[in-house]
Amino acid sequence: MTEEDRVELYLARLENNRRIVERVRLTREQTASYLLTSRGCPQTPDSLGITDTLAHLRDAIAHLESTITHLSSSYIAPEGVEAHRYVVKRPYRSYEYNKLTSKEAIFPPQIKEQEVKVVHLSKDDDPRNIEARAGIERRNRLLAIATQIRAATELLDKAREDASSIPVYDTVTHKITRPEWFFTRLRATRGDRMITERKPDRFIPTRFQLSPLIFK
Repeated sequence: MTEEDRVELYLARLENNRRIVERVRLTREQTASYLLTSRGCPQTPDSLGITDTLAHLRDAIAHLESTITHLSSSYIAPEGVEAHRYVVKRPYRSYEYNKLTSKEAIFPPQIKEQEVKVVHLSKDDDPRNIEARAGIERRNRLLAIATQIRAATELLDKAREDASSIPVYDTVTHKITRPEWFFTRLRATRGDRMITERKPDRFIPTRFQLSPLIFK
């Protein structure tokens, strides 16, 4: 590193009511960092609200895990399985019953040797009917949670990719040396109103391409 790559700074501070001045030699990158850290109102994840957001996300995940554990503690119906009410007519009256049905034969048989499509649940107030319908509701709630978790995961993956796919300094260099549009300001012939014209960029090289960032 040559002397031209360094910058000399004078740093003043108060100590025991005395003004002390120190001379330090820094690289241009260190000088830039010192300037922006001391005078650029530097922010932190906490001041930007990210810390609170992450804490809320962790709480939400913990709550979801607790909800999933609670829903999973009892019967959960398979996907595609629903409960139906049907009527059995007798000569003297009609009776309403319930059954758990599937489009495919997936239920273990009670009498037959092969799997069946229907499980009979008896009347409305029968515990079998109530628990079967509760299992359907548990399944629906778990599937809804899974859908939202997948959507949230995709958003988080995109946020991570957007934040880390391209190095920060590469993005800055690209924005400086290859602006998508450049602006020329023209004074209108009527009055003193300023007009901004927007023209397409044809890649106009600038001195920032080769010159280092200098703070004076």
